[in-house]
Amino acid sequence: MTTQFPLLKVTDVVFDEILSQLELNEILHLSLCSPKTRKIVRCHMKKSIRYPLYLDTKEDDVMKFGFIGEKGKHFIMMSVQKSEISNERQFEIVSMEGDEEEEEKFKISKYEDHYALISTYEDEWMDGCILVFYHITDLFRNNIDTLYCNKPYTIQFGYKAPLRMTYVGGEDCNDYWNLVSYEREHSVKTGGLQLRTRLSKGYDFTLTREYEYVRVERAQFARSAHVLKLAEKSREVIFDRSELLPQGLNIIFNNWLEHRIDYLKFLSIRMILYREFVAFEGIEHRLTNKTDQIKFKSYTGELYRLSPGKCLRRDDGVIASIHYDPTTQILNFGVLTDMVVCSKG
Repeated sequence: MTTQFPLLKVTDVVFDEILSQLELNEILHLSLCSPKTRKIVRCHMKKSIRYPLYLDTKEDDVMKFGFIGEKGKHFIMMSVQKSEISNERQFEIVSMEGDEEEEEKFKISKYEDHYALISTYEDEWMDGCILVFYHITDLFRNNIDTLYCNKPYTIQFGYKAPLRMTYVGGEDCNDYWNLVSYEREHSVKTGGLQLRTRLSKGYDFTLTREYEYVRVERAQFARSAHVLKLAEKSREVIFDRSELLPQGLNIIFNNWLEHRIDYLKFLSIRMILYREFVAFEGIEHRLTNKTDQIKFKSYTGELYRLSPGKCLRRDDGVIASIHYDPTTQILNFGVLTDMVVCSKG
């Protein structure tokens, strides 16, 4: 025999205690019972959750909403899927508030570790995506922090605030778009942008917006001209692969000395060849040795070594520290003014 529990009639203290014992997925599921339940749950969610929310749109006709937990582990809270509805699958009917605060009914079904809203048609699927998006961000009093996408249209989704990070593509994605596609008028701003797809040799790295962080994982062809384009608008630039030679590195150093890339604060790049005397040709008088250990804390929280190595002094007194690791072939360049560093004696 099933016993009903009058959840909505308990005191505020008891309701707060119940919520404190639930996982975020369970809180979300509870809020879907009715618009009234959602309002009560939201009222008791007095603070925004401490875990950042993410949206994953990399799969065709699927949007996944979740949060990033401890040690960066991702948990799916709910997905919206466009597919044929199977007669063998069990469904629940849930309510969400639609346009003009009217209640709309949707079918959801349990998929492994989360619930999925199932839609058959394109318009119904998009309506479901929008409703779940606003339901989750409103319920948890938090904006989407991180976006995973393959196509630029999801960066125009109607976000309430700028994104902290956007990850584009991956090893299994062969399609790519130029950066201008992610910077259109109605596209949300993002603090960091990481390109994971293999890019072609003619890729245009021109930026029109300013960024805290831009990382390019798979641009084997990258040289000094590509680095300089990103350095004009991004404080941190990282290339996981490149064809950069010491002559090109010398060009980058001279651009910094001549105040042409003042916005740049940190550069990390894997080179195919490094010769110190070529990289510093003509600017030897601006160099000093640095032996104490300094690390740069990146926008994403990663630590990069900036010493031991060389210090490059500009005519205005600003100093940059340079460290090259012959084992990894990675060169790190960081401006020591106005940057977060971790020092060890």
